[in-house]
Amino acid sequence: MTLPKLLQEKGYVTQGVGKWHMGENKGSLPQNVGYDDYVGFLGVSDMYTEWRDIYFNPEIALSPARFEMMEKDAFSHTEVHCSSADTEKCEAGKVIDLDYIKDLDQHWKDVSVDFLEKQKDSDKPFFLYHATRGCHFDNYPSDDYAGKSAAHTVYSDCLVEMDDIFGALVDKLEETGELENTLILLTSDNGPECEIPPHGRTPFRGCKGTNWEGGVRVPTFAYWKGMIPPRRSDGLFDFADILPTVMSMTGVKGADIGKLFEDTTYIDGVDQASFLLADDGESNRRSRPYTINQYFGAMRIDEFKYMFTGEIENSIVQKGDWGGFSGSLFHDTGGAILFNLYESPREDVNIGIRHIPATVPVIGATGDYMAELMKYPPQFKIGFVGNNPALYNLAPQIREGVGKMLEENGVGRPN
Repeated sequence: MTLPKLLQEKGYVTQGVGKWHMGENKGSLPQNVGYDDYVGFLGVSDMYTEWRDIYFNPEIALSPARFEMMEKDAFSHTEVHCSSADTEKCEAGKVIDLDYIKDLDQHWKDVSVDFLEKQKDSDKPFFLYHATRGCHFDNYPSDDYAGKSAAHTVYSDCLVEMDDIFGALVDKLEETGELENTLILLTSDNGPECEIPPHGRTPFRGCKGTNWEGGVRVPTFAYWKGMIPPRRSDGLFDFADILPTVMSMTGVKGADIGKLFEDTTYIDGVDQASFLLADDGESNRRSRPYTINQYFGAMRIDEFKYMFTGEIENSIVQKGDWGGFSGSLFHDTGGAILFNLYESPREDVNIGIRHIPATVPVIGATGDYMAELMKYPPQFKIGFVGNNPALYNLAPQIREGVGKMLEENGVGRPN
């Protein structure tokens, strides 16, 4: 059950464009989780390009046998068109090679612009999800944008291109008279990539692939002409908040949202409609758990972040790719590691020893979160194309580990 599925059931026309990266199995196809139509690719861009590129992967690209191995592998190699009229499969389009990869974002822009044009005189509301290919690794800007940025890197050239594409979508909404009726959210799903050039940086510690602030904080813009006054806020807003916020605007408020899901599904989003729409609105979210792969990493309340598990970058390798995913060694802190993120955004000054009162609400929120994990235990499904996925239910281990952790922190072992 997804946001587009819920909106679809309320009569919305739903269109998806761009990167999917949710798997190729039937149950995960876009048309089976709420999209009337989808144009994009089912994986992530580097899986189409890395093995073709003689500069990034010469040991594959220059080896006929290995190259053939990749060509014949079972994953989708093409752009696809998915329609709710066919729930079994998506229609294969052009092969995504090193030439077509450069044209995808312009093509996807045209698809989204055409969709917005079709909705101009429609009496139905619409939902458009547009996920760009550019500004990921590896970057292949359109030939028309090569060298257009001041830095002249392929990443910064892609930024210029994505800015123009976003502008084209907003211009189309203005042209069709729908800008005043449309909530626009522009965001990213992780911090900068620091493992490969240009090795992105922010004022915060860490990058994509970590649970330091640099790995999870992103700039997000919410725009609704005539409804959201221009301002800036650093209030907490989680990706999970988008679903209850949008559904609240359609009339489904508070606990009623739980009625749209099975009892086994936990809704961890917060309705942020008042945060976005009220004059000087403040975030309705006070806390946020941090996870990193299978680990519970940290808990934050307001400006305080208590670290349980973190990554030590540059700990596995010291040369080549050593940031983000590649060079990180997961380390349990042992407790008493607390950061004031307003005072120490780089998370390099621990105040856990002399600010014990600040840990009280954080540990309390941790106890609530752990109780949720026990009631709704996570499951890990691991598998690849052509294999039967193995299912690992970690409920017993989680229950024992959580109970021990809560007892050690004085919260009490729940039933």
